Amino acid sequence: MTKPTILVDGHVLDGKPQGTCAYIAGLYGEIARQGCARVLMATAREESLARWFPDASAVEWVPLRSSNKFARLGMEFDQLTARWRPDFAHFQYVTPFRKRSKWIVTVHDLLFLDAPQYFPWRYRMQNHALFRMSSLRADVVLTVSEYSRDAICRHFGIDRSRIHVTYNAPDRFFRAEDMMIDGLSSGRFIVYVSRFEPRKNQHALVQAFRDLAAELPEYFRLVLVGYPALAYPALDEALRQGGNRVTVLTNLSHAQLTWLYRHAAASIYPSNAEGFGMPVIEAVAAGGISYCADNTAMHELVPYVHGSFDGSNPSELRDTIRRAAAGSDTGARVETQARMKRTFSWASSGEALMKALHA
Repeated sequence: MTKPTILVDGHVLDGKPQGTCAYIAGLYGEIARQGCARVLMATAREESLARWFPDASAVEWVPLRSSNKFARLGMEFDQLTARWRPDFAHFQYVTPFRKRSKWIVTVHDLLFLDAPQYFPWRYRMQNHALFRMSSLRADVVLTVSEYSRDAICRHFGIDRSRIHVTYNAPDRFFRAEDMMIDGLSSGRFIVYVSRFEPRKNQHALVQAFRDLAAELPEYFRLVLVGYPALAYPALDEALRQGGNRVTVLTNLSHAQLTWLYRHAAASIYPSNAEGFGMPVIEAVAAGGISYCADNTAMHELVPYVHGSFDGSNPSELRDTIRRAAAGSDTGARVETQARMKRTFSWASSGEALMKALHA
């Protein structure tokens, strides 16, 4: 095989921005720019390619007509594979029913098996079977961290040597333009970027911030960026009690998100479980200060941020907020950013993917 053709299921690119979108766009944007493979991206809307691949014109659009996942995986991708005859077809988590080409599957995490208390029973049962079958049938299995690699090996019985790590990377935040958000002042707020669900632990950050209300300057704010993904009564209650010093933002542009990362006193990420934790290093890439909980896959990110803490310990969370408000780590911005950039890049992950395809 010289230059393979890869057909990618890019249906997520048509929806709300999420980590899987950034993964597909970052990985295949780099591969297309380098000319390592012919990239066929299947999406419902052609404008999704312009949105996610603004500087990778070599990515080719393949129209995707099915909005239903069963129709997409049950029939349409079988038809697309027969028509385009790719060397590989790449899917996230779940592969189609019929196999006409070699398959790549990325299993970003198995948190529903490692931390089942955060996921509904039906989700756990259904996806355990689907993800396992897809991984066993795939020719190439990818994931985004050593933590997730170990989980796939442990839960699915797949030899670790068959699982390849393609790290997420925050390339699009380096030197990105930013746009100020009205009502916020540089250095006078902390930010947490993630969708709202119990394992993300936003309520603990709101509570810790409330506990310090009398101690912190009156102008200091907590900003939560995201949208509800699962029922989260503890966060609903925390926000009701949080007062006007807690702000919730959603549907931000990339420039606005960059500004938040760059101008926050710190990004604080107290999640209880992550398969990677992309916002943790996005903040560093944007030139900001970043602290994260030291658990699951985030343990691998600790050397590339400004500090870590036990997200289940309210005292450590309060101390981290104090540290951010005091500006204790502002002098380490450049050094930390450079160290992180040397490790996490789409160029490195693209190289890892191509190596796996040629193995």
